[in-house]
Amino acid sequence: MASQDDIRENAQKKLFKVADYSATGRGNGYTPDGMKEIGGRAFNIEFKTKPEFGISKGKKVRKSGVSTARKFGTKKVEAWQDLVDVFIFSEFEGVDFNGNFTEHYALSFEDLRPILEEKVVKPYNKGRKPRKGSDGYYGMKEFEENILPLLTYLSPEDTKRLMHTIEAGASLNDPKFSWKDIKALGTKVETEQDLCKFCEKLTFLGQIRKQQ
Repeated sequence: MASQDDIRENAQKKLFKVADYSATGRGNGYTPDGMKEIGGRAFNIEFKTKPEFGISKGKKVRKSGVSTARKFGTKKVEAWQDLVDVFIFSEFEGVDFNGNFTEHYALSFEDLRPILEEKVVKPYNKGRKPRKGSDGYYGMKEFEENILPLLTYLSPEDTKRLMHTIEAGASLNDPKFSWKDIKALGTKVETEQDLCKFCEKLTFLGQIRKQQ
């Protein structure tokens, strides 16, 4: 049975006539969700969705954040920059997906960069301070500057293992992107034609990744 994420993603692909990126599915490495040929170019596309409402303490409340990804750090940001041309964020009706969307916004990586810097890159590198319910987290740059120089006695193998451990701990677990920010930085798209125009504009501005 397909997961809810797959069902929503397939509905987005159908609406905007986007093909699967790979017929073999996802491997261990990151791959975009879909691909669309426009004007002789292949545009790689990443899809994200959010419900219009959520349930909090038994009451229906408007959802303001978009779920992103687990283990989100600079490597994921770099993968998005290298592999994705267009990000499509969609809001669907109600709490549970019923097949109906309310609105969609398309963004290039450059459009999305301010959000990524604030929500991912900054806390990943500079850490997160203690707060209620959390003791806080050391950031990668903090660790490299303050702690790593004190560990010269470690073997290269142990240093590599430790860095991998810190990297995993510094990565964020599904940071939420503000829907308000997505709307402010994105371009509203409703149809396949709208998406094609957005991609053509990116080509004109030179804001797409260099294809091999």
